[in-house]
Amino acid sequence: MRKIFLLAFLLLLFNPHLALAQENEKFITVVNPVRISSYTQSPARSLKSEYIVIRERGLPATWLLTYDALDNPGIIATVKSMDKKQEFGIFLEVTPVFAKEAGVEYHNTGFWHHASSVFLSGYIQDERKLLIDTVFAKFKEVFGYYPSSVGSWWTDSYSLSYIKEKYGITANLVCSDQFATDGYQIWGQPWQVPYYPSKYHSGVFASSLAVKLDLVNLQWASRDPLNGYHNSLFSTQDYLVSGRNLDIAYFEKLVRLYSGLGKNEFGQITVGLEADLGPEGYEKEFTKQMSLVSKLRDTEGLRIVTMRDFAGWYKERFPSLSPPSFLEAKDLLGTGVRAVWSQSPEYRLFYTIDPATKEITVRDVRFYNADLEEPYYNSPNRSFNLTINVPGVVDEVSFKESIKKLKQEDNNIIEKFSKEKFTVSLGGVLIKGFSSEAIHFFKQKKAILSLLVGRGWNYFKKVDYLIPQGEIYALNFLKSLPAGKVLVYDNECLQCEYHTKLKPPSLANIRDYVQKYGGHRIIYNKSVFQAKTREKAKSEFRKTKVKYIYLVKFESYFEKLPFSPGDLGIEKIFSNANSEIWRVIE
Repeated sequence: MRKIFLLAFLLLLFNPHLALAQENEKFITVVNPVRISSYTQSPARSLKSEYIVIRERGLPATWLLTYDALDNPGIIATVKSMDKKQEFGIFLEVTPVFAKEAGVEYHNTGFWHHASSVFLSGYIQDERKLLIDTVFAKFKEVFGYYPSSVGSWWTDSYSLSYIKEKYGITANLVCSDQFATDGYQIWGQPWQVPYYPSKYHSGVFASSLAVKLDLVNLQWASRDPLNGYHNSLFSTQDYLVSGRNLDIAYFEKLVRLYSGLGKNEFGQITVGLEADLGPEGYEKEFTKQMSLVSKLRDTEGLRIVTMRDFAGWYKERFPSLSPPSFLEAKDLLGTGVRAVWSQSPEYRLFYTIDPATKEITVRDVRFYNADLEEPYYNSPNRSFNLTINVPGVVDEVSFKESIKKLKQEDNNIIEKFSKEKFTVSLGGVLIKGFSSEAIHFFKQKKAILSLLVGRGWNYFKKVDYLIPQGEIYALNFLKSLPAGKVLVYDNECLQCEYHTKLKPPSLANIRDYVQKYGGHRIIYNKSVFQAKTREKAKSEFRKTKVKYIYLVKFESYFEKLPFSPGDLGIEKIFSNANSEIWRVIE
């Protein structure tokens, strides 16, 4: 026994980091996406300049390469000169060259960063698989193996599931929550923690083993726990342009906050920078950031790990579901307000505590259930924008009126909110209705005559439609609002595409479900939407005497307001990938 104790003592004496690893599970993951953009004059020089900062500090980092980067001799030569601490993976952005090589028609919208162009979710499922197989084959051609890590600002859950099953990845990089930045809305994820995602929705915790996608999502550009909720510029990426004269000291606060333990079993934060800047772009702030990272490693024992290595540790430590997490911190800008984030595979809760009154303000509550499905799982995103908005019981940013005030002594805050009404069946809700052909038949003046002579009786048989899950969540929200009539667009789209198993009823101009699930009387209308002038639109709108407008979005079908909201005197109070709700301003 004495020999065992002596051996353990010697191991700790000569390897102090072993002791830290057992007691201090604090991680920093450096990730640098590598793309070639229109303003990259010398991709290889830019990459080399960034790598020098990493190499001089002896840091391991993960480099995620786009297809175009994998196809660039200068970049590959630089990559292959890097030391063995570096990990290489794939950055899943679609470009014209990449799409052509995969045999997929590129969605040229005029801007490479539009969501329908750059993300896999902009393409149908078969096209996604072609793109994925092409870039993975290219990676293997270059490196001789398949990567463990991938990423993009958003990789849809269908694509991730396909990649995991076929290529065995273990880690995925995703952008942290942001309500409206660069046309990408990712809203409602677990706040700034790594997690196992659902195979049906990459933006939520897997709430059961049945839907667990066995890879780890790591989040890019960690946001301030208070100010970053309202403005994504308060982050490890954009603090210099926040307008508050923030510097590397603010970056350090964020790194220490999220890599710290607090009441949790571990801490982790992802930092890094894209490699498509000019070579001089890495000599200032990025150098300061990496110097801080190396200092924290050398003086405080923080573990600097690649995406692959962190995912390996996480999967070994938490083989089932993601662990709960708890974060409480004073406002990093000095107001004294305390921000609290409490999360588990079932929910996320955000509230603040006023330093003077001790009053609690609940600002965000979302429940993660096994049936949540991403809007782009089956359907391609045909919009220039990305809209990932996890249903919220409370969501201050989307609908300020939803916040709740509680007394300080209130306990078990999450128990005060009902989960059941925010649970919708996977895929949506099945309803029956007449087919488009039947509706047109019954509108004919000669319909009765046709029936009398025995023609058209087959039209009485109703067919199945599927209300998208996103619409049901929108209608749940509508149902909670004060009484008032709802304007819906009296319109059909016979030629509109759909990639779900069943057509959504809105395309056939079946709208009664809005009244059934939304709890308000609906008014069909064309005149407002088809008005030629502002004056005509305003006049027609006043005649309706409605309190709300309900608009549908589905794949390439978008119902839009005529002119501007100000012309009609309305404000948007709800939006997701499938619907919008507007309210008359009183």
